[in-house]
Amino acid sequence: MRDLLKRLEELQRHDARIQELENSLKAIPAKMKAMENDLARGEGLLNQEKSQLQDAQRYYKEQKDLVDSDSGHVNDAKIKLNQVKNTREFGAAQRELEQTKESVASREAEIGKLVEAIAAKERLLAERTAEVGKLRDSMTKDSESARSKMAELEGKIAELRTERDKVAALIKPDVLKRYGTIRIRRGVAIAPVRSGTCSACNMNIPPQLFNVLQRGNSIETCP
Repeated sequence: MRDLLKRLEELQRHDARIQELENSLKAIPAKMKAMENDLARGEGLLNQEKSQLQDAQRYYKEQKDLVDSDSGHVNDAKIKLNQVKNTREFGAAQRELEQTKESVASREAEIGKLVEAIAAKERLLAERTAEVGKLRDSMTKDSESARSKMAELEGKIAELRTERDKVAALIKPDVLKRYGTIRIRRGVAIAPVRSGTCSACNMNIPPQLFNVLQRGNSIETCP
């Protein structure tokens, strides 16, 4: 009976260690998936920043072209002003010149703001690009490390399963089945009793059952 108990305890140690390694193995893909999601979010933000910068640059070009066009109109208005022949035409030409100058000044002010905004966006884009690059490099290194760790864990699990099967082969099928059923349902199948208390559930067992266990002639079920 003591040999059987030792084998069951050894089997349980193997099963607990296998479970621990399998949990570690399952956690690795989950961790890598989280990193992939972080990278995807970072790349998404980076693409948004690029798109916003391109929009700002297009708008800048449009405003610059309009300023160039208005500047040409200013020159035309000046020429027209110099060619007027009466006061009424002079007044109209003067107003046209002032309105065109105001339009140019307004667009130049807008362009000044755009230049600052584009510069700020370019700095932000450079920062985001560097961050995404670091994240991508880190993920590449972590992926290599993860693959290596997974292979290592799978190797250890295979070794433990081989050792576990050797121990299981020495246990009677009916006892092994009972062990497996309890372990699946409770997590722990074999637990010692100390001072009349089950070490798995920390509950006191009936004195009569404790006396039976002390004889060491049977394996009993904790009530």
